[in-house]
Amino acid sequence: MNQAVRGVSIADGRMTVDGITGAFVPAAGRPLALEAEGLVLVRGHVWREGVRHEASRIEGRARPREASLHRAGYPGEAHDIALTIRPFPTEAAQAPLLRLGLAGDMAEAGLDQNYRADLFLPQPLFGELRRELAEGPPLRLSLSAATDLWLREAEPEALPGRPLAFHLGLEAKSGRSTSGHGRVETIEWSRAAAAGEHGRLAAADSTAAEEEEPEDPVAEQLRRINWSLKQVLIVLAFLMLIVALK
Repeated sequence: MNQAVRGVSIADGRMTVDGITGAFVPAAGRPLALEAEGLVLVRGHVWREGVRHEASRIEGRARPREASLHRAGYPGEAHDIALTIRPFPTEAAQAPLLRLGLAGDMAEAGLDQNYRADLFLPQPLFGELRRELAEGPPLRLSLSAATDLWLREAEPEALPGRPLAFHLGLEAKSGRSTSGHGRVETIEWSRAAAAGEHGRLAAADSTAAEEEEPEDPVAEQLRRINWSLKQVLIVLAFLMLIVALK
């Protein structure tokens, strides 16, 4: 079980937690990057007030890239994040939104490894990704987002190239972890078919190289002897012809 968080104070853009040395500051200007794999389209419908609405979604597993995700005041970090991608309910052309948190009542149970992420895409972008999945699932989806997550106060002074440790915030009254929110700045994906084709070509090249057997030296010597004998027989036949003509 995780240690209890005794108290949280948020003032002047700094968050302090009882029992934790140092303070946390907003991760302004430090985008969080995620990578997702194993994307699967889940089709479905919901009924609201007797009217059917499409409720398709895309599910996969995500992880931070060149960073780590934690809960302020708790040990452990997110190694595996359950990702759900949903469309906005309207056609509004707005930037994709990201929400990070814990799964259901796991936040209250104080468990570490139940992180989840919800990505909300505009309808056209969600439709494009869904069509890509129908043709062949992407190998990897990458995104970066500006978030309201927190960093340790000394973290912004970290050396260049050092992975940042992002933290979910805590409620000032209850001390429980809150959800983090972000606006997606970049998003891209690569096709699984391209990677698979590359792998198949590499495997084919490797197999062809293995199937090319080296020359047998004994067989080569026999071929040379056979060729020499043929040349001797030709010379003898020519000499016999000359003798016959005389």
